[in-house]
Amino acid sequence: MHPRQMLRELERAMPDNAMVSTDIGNICSVSNSYLRFERPRSMFAAMSFGNCGYAFPTIIGAKVAAPERPAIAYVGDVAWGMSFGELQTCVRENIPVTAVVFNNGQWGAEKKNHVDFYANRFVGVNLDKQPSWAAVAKAMGAEGQRIDKLSDVGPALRAAAKAQGEGRTTVLEMMVTRELGDPFRRDALALPTRHLAKYKSTAA
Repeated sequence: MHPRQMLRELERAMPDNAMVSTDIGNICSVSNSYLRFERPRSMFAAMSFGNCGYAFPTIIGAKVAAPERPAIAYVGDVAWGMSFGELQTCVRENIPVTAVVFNNGQWGAEKKNHVDFYANRFVGVNLDKQPSWAAVAKAMGAEGQRIDKLSDVGPALRAAAKAQGEGRTTVLEMMVTRELGDPFRRDALALPTRHLAKYKSTAA
């Protein structure tokens, strides 16, 4: 699935009154443009803090604070690898949430920097051998579903939100392409302006 098409389907299926947390990462940064809320205290985003693994524990805390509201975390596969252990917390403490995991087999935010600043010289950003995160969720006592068809995205999110009302945590593993969106900030690795002229003269 193309990431932007998938994000649009999630937007259309988003439950009313939902709370959403977004992690860092390329798809998560793009996802912030696809979220609409009618009330405050609904969106929780890492933004420029860069704290990878932020979204899932944040949405767990939000669910504890507002248990009547649907709670959904948007997480890239790298950030999920740093935070999925909290599934055990959800199952053990009966805190039902939904994690939407964007599996594109890469560390997209860092890869975009390699495209923009390092002439496509990729180091440590392709993750070709990952477990099935849906299967891991099931092994930990939660629900897990692998989604690879666009038509299944909306129904899966609606079903996961319903499962929250029944006390169940769900991981939706979205299988998406390696298409990269614009970075959250284009100056991440740019040289400071005052040094640019000196750098150019040295490089010449």
